[in-house]
Amino acid sequence: MKITLNLSPVARGRDRYALAWAIPATLAGLAVLVFLGRASLREYRDYREMQHQLTEVQMRAEELRNQEGAIRKKLNDPAYRELLTRAKFVNKLIAQRELSLSELSARLAGLLPEDAHLTSLALTSPKQPGDDYAVRMGITAKGEDAIETFINDLEDAPDFRDVSIINQGFQEEASQGPQISLVCTARYLPGMDQATEKPSAEEPPSNRKSNR
Repeated sequence: MKITLNLSPVARGRDRYALAWAIPATLAGLAVLVFLGRASLREYRDYREMQHQLTEVQMRAEELRNQEGAIRKKLNDPAYRELLTRAKFVNKLIAQRELSLSELSARLAGLLPEDAHLTSLALTSPKQPGDDYAVRMGITAKGEDAIETFINDLEDAPDFRDVSIINQGFQEEASQGPQISLVCTARYLPGMDQATEKPSAEEPPSNRKSNR
């Protein structure tokens, strides 16, 4: 008598379902691994690039520190100190030339009434650092109103201070007739904001103060 035994388990529905999804799940896992690998590789490349840039910045900073040390060493040399002193002196002269009489005269021309004229102008540089420029100017006009308007506008201008009249009189011009002449001085502060000026033309002549 021959007996045959079948020891293989009976296939159940759940096992067949798991076997059917094994291959898609494996493929999906491989796709995720590939994606993560590519992302990691990209991040690693970015990291290496940033590290390379950081190294270049550090090398450049080291070069600048070396250059600074060399410059400081040169400046400690008496010969270079004398050269630096001369350079500062030249820069100071250049700065003084930037404040030219033509620029100042154009500024004053904007404050002059139509029937007033600038006849003389002198500019004195500060004697000490921090001091203001001293301006001496001569004005002629046909009437006192023009002179008074100019003085009031000059006092209201933010870049002029301590306006003072030192001489006033009359003179005869052959072509224009009698003229009123005025010589005054003021401190000049270049660079002050001119937006806060208060033109006296907006005020009636009777409300303006006279400095004569």
